[in-house]
Amino acid sequence: MNVRKTAAALAALSLSFGLAACGGGQSVDEACKVAESEVKDAMGDMTSIDATDTDKATDTVKSMSDALKKTQDKVENDKVKKAVGDLSTEFSELETVFADLKAAGSDTTKLTAVSEKMSTISQDVQAKGEKLDELCD
Repeated sequence: MNVRKTAAALAALSLSFGLAACGGGQSVDEACKVAESEVKDAMGDMTSIDATDTDKATDTVKSMSDALKKTQDKVENDKVKKAVGDLSTEFSELETVFADLKAAGSDTTKLTAVSEKMSTISQDVQAKGEKLDELCD
């Protein structure tokens, strides 16, 4: 099943988030310093996400999404705020996908659709993380 591959890809994304975060109301550099630890903390240990335990995975992703929203609130720089917000939105989408995964049960057709959606979202998460990295480089 492709869900494990997608979860592994999401875990790999956490590596790019280490220097990704940025803050606001200040310069981009100041904003990045503020948000760096916040985003790093929000991402936690993404390798712990077990897609086969949809309840726990959903809780973990929700926690990450909530932390990103709080980070966005702390950032005043518009560019950085938007980048963190875009990343937060993707995690909200991912939260929905895990709920869809649970609802799919053993229906192969639904599982395939959810897996494809998860793959797309993981690519979007990576793209948003890279955009944040570029901004805060």
